[in-house]
Amino acid sequence: MNNKGEPKIENRGFNFENACKYIGCVSRTTMSTLIAKGELPFYMIGNRKYFTREHLDAFIDKLAEKAR
Repeated sequence: MNNKGEPKIENRGFNFENACKYIGCVSRTTMSTLIAKGELPFYMIGNRKYFTREHLDAFIDKLAEKAR
């Protein structure tokens, strides 16, 4: 709950810039490459790309598995 007694709302979707930061401060170019390769799913609202927390976490987990 926030300070007004309202439930806290967590964002499920990240815009392009925040998704870049969330997965490790990758550049816009790197993010675009991941999208073009089909490695990172997204959805669109209008002409803007958004990314779910679940897909970003799955991508990070996949990279961590490869590193082992």
